[in-house]
Amino acid sequence: MDLDLDRDPAARPAPVAAPSAASALREWLEIAFRDKRRIAAAFALCFGLTVLAALLPTARYQSEASVLVRLGHEYVYVADNTDGSSGGAMPLMFDRTEALSAETQILASRDLIAEVVRHVGLGRLYPDIARQREDPDRPKLDQAVERFRQGLDAQLLKGATVIQIGFSHRDPALAQAALRTLLQTYLARRAAVFSDGQVRFLEGQVAAVDRRLQRAEQDLSRFKRAHGIVDYGQQIGLLLQQGNELESRLNDTDQQARTASERAKTLTRLANATPANLVQFSESLGDPQVPRQLLELRLKEQGLRSRYVDDNPLVVNAGNDVATAEAFIRDQRKAPPTTVRTGRNPVREAAELDLLRARSDESALAGSRKALQDTLQQLRRRADELSRQQIELAALSREQKLLEDSYGNYARKLEAARITEAREQKQRTTVSVLQAASWPLKAKSARLPILAIGLCLSVAAALLVAFLSQALRSSFQSPEQLERAFGLPVLATLPRVQR
Repeated sequence: MDLDLDRDPAARPAPVAAPSAASALREWLEIAFRDKRRIAAAFALCFGLTVLAALLPTARYQSEASVLVRLGHEYVYVADNTDGSSGGAMPLMFDRTEALSAETQILASRDLIAEVVRHVGLGRLYPDIARQREDPDRPKLDQAVERFRQGLDAQLLKGATVIQIGFSHRDPALAQAALRTLLQTYLARRAAVFSDGQVRFLEGQVAAVDRRLQRAEQDLSRFKRAHGIVDYGQQIGLLLQQGNELESRLNDTDQQARTASERAKTLTRLANATPANLVQFSESLGDPQVPRQLLELRLKEQGLRSRYVDDNPLVVNAGNDVATAEAFIRDQRKAPPTTVRTGRNPVREAAELDLLRARSDESALAGSRKALQDTLQQLRRRADELSRQQIELAALSREQKLLEDSYGNYARKLEAARITEAREQKQRTTVSVLQAASWPLKAKSARLPILAIGLCLSVAAALLVAFLSQALRSSFQSPEQLERAFGLPVLATLPRVQR
């Protein structure tokens, strides 16, 4: 029987009534039986992949812990007035879920997990990542943090302010250690997040001032060891006293040198004025000792002039004695001698001998003066050096004293800030560890969930294949389909004859 299947549907007669449940079930069973190979192949393929996926993951141990969060005033917002005060403002309490979500965000933050990974050890937690080459685009620490987050599970218990935390790892000891470190780091981090920062600021200032104070003490100690002087005032006083004594001795030496120089000049003039030979006897010359006495009078006058002023009576009398002796000698020399005997002039010899002594004394005094001047210059340079060192020591001591005072002030402020922080901490949110990180007794495997999910997906794939096979087929497989399609009853069916 040939049927036109492409005729206008409007020209078809009205369809017959819908089939019964038994008839529909029979049709589906017929479809399943007819496409059994396709359906079985789709189911076997999906379920085989599921079994393969279930065999890949290894057993993981999960350590569990829980914390209780009691909300405090940091989750209360009070709006400030225009003058900066909060008087009369209605406090606004954050929603419990929002507050607990903030706690879980702190718990799962990247920096906190990175600190946990560094503390436990990247090589211990994830040795496969540690053995990789460093990739600038994906650092090892970022990969470890991502892997850690995959093993971390933090859930809020419904109707309670409790956070249930779990961490899974292939090693049960590492799972427990990592979760314990995570809790410790979380408590420290949230305390830092909700603190006002004054304690941290003062701790930084105290540490900075302490480092500066240690450097100042080391500089002062090195300075004292390098110079070996404790009391600069006493040392400088001793140097000044020695300098005054040297200046006094130098003045005395200058005075003696000037006196010796004047005496040498006088003796030089006297020796030049005194003849080398002298009349030892002359009837008209008289006593030959008169010139010697004249020399002694001149030397006495010269000595008195070096010690006294010119109008002093002693100097005046000595000058008169010299004038009288010179006049007496001139009067004697006017008369011609009758009997004369000459010889070496003893006056000149004495003058030359005294001149030699005077020049020797002058040279010795000049050398002593030079030595005193050099010593005095050394003392002055040493005094200047000690004065400079004293100024440097005073600056170092003053800096040390200022740093000690600053350190004491910051230490007192830090102690007061810690007391205030501890008092305010009681009013803040308190997080208590209800259950510490537990030791995983049994390994948790994902094979059963994977197999269950794979079984459902395999059944769905088989049904999908059966539906697509039926939908894409262009022929009628049963009389019921033909009756529903054309609204005509089927009078007879002919079986297919195999030739």
